[in-house]
Amino acid sequence: MQNGIRSGLAALAAAVLAAAVRPARALEAGAAKAVITPDVRAVTVYMAGFGNNRVATGVHDDTYVRCLALRAAGKTLAGCEADQIGLFYDDVLKIRAQAKARAPEITHLIVASSHDHESIDTMGLWGPRPLVSGINERYMDWLDNRIASTAVAAVRSMRKARMTLARDDHPLLALLQSDSRPPYVKDPYLFVMHLTADSGAPLATLVNWSDHPETLGSLNTLITADYPHWLCAYVESHGGGTAVFFNGSIGGLLSTLGDEVALQDPDTGEIAKDGTWLKARLFGNTVGELAMRALERYPQNVDVDSFRIRHQVIFAPLQNDGFRVAGAAGVFAGRKPLYTEGQPDPSVAEKSVPGLGTVKYNTGHDTETEVDYIQLRSRGRVVAEVATIPGEIYPELVNGGLARYPGADYPDAPFEPTLRAHLKSRYQFVFGLANDELGYIIPKCEYDNVPPWLRNHKTRWYGEVNSAGPDVAGAVMNALVRLIEQP
Repeated sequence: MQNGIRSGLAALAAAVLAAAVRPARALEAGAAKAVITPDVRAVTVYMAGFGNNRVATGVHDDTYVRCLALRAAGKTLAGCEADQIGLFYDDVLKIRAQAKARAPEITHLIVASSHDHESIDTMGLWGPRPLVSGINERYMDWLDNRIASTAVAAVRSMRKARMTLARDDHPLLALLQSDSRPPYVKDPYLFVMHLTADSGAPLATLVNWSDHPETLGSLNTLITADYPHWLCAYVESHGGGTAVFFNGSIGGLLSTLGDEVALQDPDTGEIAKDGTWLKARLFGNTVGELAMRALERYPQNVDVDSFRIRHQVIFAPLQNDGFRVAGAAGVFAGRKPLYTEGQPDPSVAEKSVPGLGTVKYNTGHDTETEVDYIQLRSRGRVVAEVATIPGEIYPELVNGGLARYPGADYPDAPFEPTLRAHLKSRYQFVFGLANDELGYIIPKCEYDNVPPWLRNHKTRWYGEVNSAGPDVAGAVMNALVRLIEQP
C-alpha cells in the first residue's frame, strides 16, 4: 500500500513538474493577401488624398489588403491593412459581419488603412467637385467582401507558429519623416512582429511605423500603394513571408515629402525628387531594410500563450461644420451617421457657411467610433501590445511633448494622456487609421481653428481643416487609457 502511495505521489509530483516546465500553449498564425486594385478602364476612378477630380489613368502597381491572423488559448485575432486612404466605421462593421459569418471562430478583427494618397477615393471627399461624392458603391461592396474573405483566408491558413519581436529607433527613421507643424514631435519608432512555422519557414512579417504614403504627389494619376508597395516587396523578398504594414501616428503632418526627407540615388548620387517613382522606391526599400535589420540585430523570441482583447465603442464630439455639410450633401454616401446621447440623430438644419452660402448640415452631436487595446501575453506577463487609433493622431499624443502656444484656441486646455506612458511592454504597436478615419486627432491645447493663427502662421493650419474637432483627442485617449488600466 505504502509503495503504491509513494508511486502515486511520485507520479503526481512528476506531473506537476512537467506542467511547470511545459512550453506555453501553442501559438498559431496565418496570413493572406489579395489585390484590391480598382479597374480604371471600366469606371471613372477618383483618386484620394489631394484635390477633387483627380481621375486615375492607369495602374503602376497593384494595391492590396494584407491580413495576419493569430490564435492562442481559444481566441482568434485578425488584423487587416488595406492600401486605401481610409475606411469609415460603417464599412468596418460590414467587413466584420461578413468575416464572422464565414469564420465564427474570429474573436476580433481589426481593419486599418495605410492612408494611401494614390488609390481610389473610399471616403467620398475627392469626387469630381466639392460636395459631390467620389465613392463608387459597387467597388466599396466588392472591397468590403474582399477584405472579409482575405481575413478568413488568413484564419484558415493558421498553423503552429513561433513569434519574434523587434523594435528600433535608428536615426534614419526620424530623418524619413518631415514634420510641418509645431511642436515638431515625430514618431520614429519601428516595431516588427515576425512569425515562422515550426519548420522555420517564414509565415508573415508585420511592420508598424509612421509616415504619410504621399510620395508621388498630387500630379500622379497612376494607382499605386506608394512606398508601402516597395516596403512590403523588400520584406517579402528578404525572407519575411507575407508582409503586412500598419501605419502609425502620422498626424502633424508626418510626410515623405519635402527637402527634409532626402534620399540619394545610389546610381547617380543625386537626391531623389518629390513626386518621382525613384523616391517612392528608395523610401520603401529603406524602411523595409531597416525592418529586416531590426529583426536581425534585436530579435526577441516570445512564447505567446494568450491574448487580452478589449475594445470600446465611443461617441466623439463632431465640431467640424465642413464634415456636417459633407454628410448632409451625401458625400459619405450614407456613412458616418451622427448621434446625440448615444442614439442616431438624422436631423438636418440649414446654416450659412462662409464660401458656400446657405447649406444643409447634420445637427447630431457625435460620431460613433471605436478604440481597441490588445495584450499579447506569455505566462501571465505582457510581452507586446496593440492600440488602435481611429484616425491620424498627432505624435505628441502618443510619445509626449504636448505644448501650449499663443494663438491656440484652447491654450489652457488640460493635456490629454499620452499613450506610450501608459503602455506596459517594450513592444508597443500603434495602428493608426484603424477601424475608422476621423481625420486628424489634435491635442486640444494646440487646436487652432480661428485667427490669430498659432505661432503667427500666415494661414489656417491644415490639420484643423480635416479634423472632426478639438474634443476628439480627449475622447480617444481617455477611452484608450481606461482600457489599458483595466485590471
